[in-house]
Amino acid sequence: MRKKIYLALTLVLIGLLISRGEEAIQYSRDALLLCADMIIPSLFPFFVCSGILIYSGFCQKLSKLFSPVMKPLFNVNPNGSSAFILGVISGYPLGAVTACQLYEANYISKSETERLLSFCNNSGPLFILGSVGIGLYMGLDIGILLYTAHIIGAVLVGICMRFYSKDKHTAPDYELSTPEMSFSEIFRTSAVNAANSMLLICGTILFFSVASRLFLGLVPFEVPPVVYGLFEFSSGNVFIAASGAPIPVRLVMSSIVTGFAGLSVHMQVLAVAAKYHLSMKPYFLGKVMHGLFSGAITVILIKLTSYTPVFAEKSYALSTAFVMASLHAVICITIIVILFLLAYERKAGSAER
Repeated sequence: MRKKIYLALTLVLIGLLISRGEEAIQYSRDALLLCADMIIPSLFPFFVCSGILIYSGFCQKLSKLFSPVMKPLFNVNPNGSSAFILGVISGYPLGAVTACQLYEANYISKSETERLLSFCNNSGPLFILGSVGIGLYMGLDIGILLYTAHIIGAVLVGICMRFYSKDKHTAPDYELSTPEMSFSEIFRTSAVNAANSMLLICGTILFFSVASRLFLGLVPFEVPPVVYGLFEFSSGNVFIAASGAPIPVRLVMSSIVTGFAGLSVHMQVLAVAAKYHLSMKPYFLGKVMHGLFSGAITVILIKLTSYTPVFAEKSYALSTAFVMASLHAVICITIIVILFLLAYERKAGSAER
């Protein structure tokens, strides 16, 4: 039955591409411009940097730092912390890719992988802070608010999903290892993987942007911009930001579609996880919860910090106190991580001596 539905939708889409060719070409141009102006500049350099961190062993050390919270909080083997960390700092779909790689290497069990997928695949800071915050809403502070809601939503999903298949076995405690590579090999591997990821991401954005606009064009009434975001969250954010709704409403809608991620991201995850025969029900449930949690947290942040009067005046700058508090928190966390790594290196050097 599912194959018949897919076949029917594909045939309808082909018919729309033929009958509305000029519109399809324009939609494709819009999607390509979106990728060129926002997606590639904000994600590609970060994907390369993330790859360098992975293959240089930096994430292995970060995993040890965050591992104490994984089992008590998310009921996942500490080895899964690297997927969550990369999902937080890199963006879609690197968290899901890392989780599947950990499962393939027997670092985490099947049930742990399914739990991990539900909350480790997140949008990265460069997209939310740069593309959405600065690019669409003209304010880094707005990006900080949305990213804060996004990460809190992911953590809440992980806590809720810790009860999924909680009685299933867990994988043995293997230590993560990183193969020895020269910097030139690390950079080459990171650049190639980043290019492949960008090709997949831009391809799915292009396809779902065109398909969603063609299908929704058949609806005899105006479709809310948030609906476009359920298909492809990048272009959906553009439609939401350009809508005439009050800015607080736009921020909540942006938070929802970014947390849900859209069908284009889900297809990327399905393509990555297909060969592992994992149940994707926890993943889809987690993304629905993530969208709802992120939207609710955005509302709470707006109410608690009294942003509504500022938005009502159509000012894109939020309170200076919020920005400074956020920067202070980021600086403190960075200092703690650096001190931990320095202490770890000193301990390792003492052990070798």
